[in-house]
Amino acid sequence: MSLHLLLLIILIPLCGAFFAITAKSNSYSNKNVYNVAIWTELINTLLILYVFSMVNPSKTGIQIIEKYSWLSNPNVDILLGVDIFSMLLLFSVNISFLIAEIFMDRNIPRSQTLIASELIFISFLNGYFIAADIVSFYIFFSAVSAPLIILVSSYANLNKKNILVRFSIYNLIGAILLLVAIIMICNLKSNNIPLNTAGNVNIKGRMEYVVWLSIFFSFISRLPIWPFHYWISSINSSIKNPLVFIISNLVPLMGLYGFIRFWPNTVPKTIAVYAPFFEIICVITMLFIALISLSNKDMRYKLFAYTTVYYLLFLIGIFMPTNILKHNIGYSLFSYIIIVSVLSFLISHVETQKKQLNIYSSAGILCYMPRTSKCISLFILAGIGLPFTPLFWNNFIIISEIFNYNLVLGTFVMFALFIVGVALLEELYKQKDKTYATSSCIFGVDLSNLHFGICMVCILILFLSFFKPLWFVF
Repeated sequence: MSLHLLLLIILIPLCGAFFAITAKSNSYSNKNVYNVAIWTELINTLLILYVFSMVNPSKTGIQIIEKYSWLSNPNVDILLGVDIFSMLLLFSVNISFLIAEIFMDRNIPRSQTLIASELIFISFLNGYFIAADIVSFYIFFSAVSAPLIILVSSYANLNKKNILVRFSIYNLIGAILLLVAIIMICNLKSNNIPLNTAGNVNIKGRMEYVVWLSIFFSFISRLPIWPFHYWISSINSSIKNPLVFIISNLVPLMGLYGFIRFWPNTVPKTIAVYAPFFEIICVITMLFIALISLSNKDMRYKLFAYTTVYYLLFLIGIFMPTNILKHNIGYSLFSYIIIVSVLSFLISHVETQKKQLNIYSSAGILCYMPRTSKCISLFILAGIGLPFTPLFWNNFIIISEIFNYNLVLGTFVMFALFIVGVALLEELYKQKDKTYATSSCIFGVDLSNLHFGICMVCILILFLSFFKPLWFVF
């Protein structure tokens, strides 16, 4: 392509981050920083929508490719490319960040650091979804950790420093393991190879163990599965800033995407024998997190439990011995990311009002906040599978395939989904029940008309996606 549109999708957030970093620290500049962030994401979202219009939904595989020469000796070319799946993730992630910037509290300390780190994270995450060769894929996979660690260290209410250290070590180990696998593959092929052919590389002997196990553990390290779930739960449970919560909850998405792009369709027999153990670990983690969410009184932890269970559902779907679920997982992720992002800010709004009114966590404050109550109700119902959202049909297909593969596995997965859904509904009931309310609840500040309108637009997007997943592609 002559317009370098894919490269622009990566560079535009970096330009916004540069402005945020160089702006002077005063109230006027801080306001401009937020405005720049909103305009940056709006332009990027519209650009992604324009690129999406160039993709043919009826075709599979990468359809738009941009090639850039990087090194001459050895000969390394950087490939950028997209298909339906990567475009769905790009579109939903950038919509979510646009919503987040509109909802964001303008009085957050160190706002320049927050905005700059957020935009750098978005740029690297966009690059990760757009990368079409294994070298650039690895560069963005590793680079995302830098702004993420800055955000977590600045805005997570960590009780112990070793949690952040462990968080950094896990990300570093994952990056090193993937680097080892990529070096071996490149040495085998003597050059950089397209990402969509990485899973078809013919590897034999002990190298097969080293390469595929390194790739497996590098992506698993970014997913909330035992034993890696501890650092994710420790970090996310301490994050009160909704924007940082959204960013940290997109890290598992990188692991899912890595498996879809890198993992071979036909897993080598030497590795496939361990599949049943992996499935057992996934299900145990799902049940463990879901059961804890029932007893935990923190609504944000319940949201974290919901995201964990659904990420592991998609992970099990990716490992099913079939290729038909890829687009269904993409459609589910599109709506799932939007739902989680909006819920994160709605929950943050409720928590802020409770803190200001000095009322306890189970108080029925939503009784006196009708717009907030309506929005939270709609998004929780959409999140647990209301039969008028894309999650309903696509998750139904994914779960049906799991049942078809293994009845016991499917039963436990459904049980975990049921528990985490009950946990969210139970908390919603408490927040809306007047018997839990206090006189202070009457003074809670409801959502503004702008924020309520944004929520309704998101509901409309989910509703339209139920009837036609790619309704926005002309």
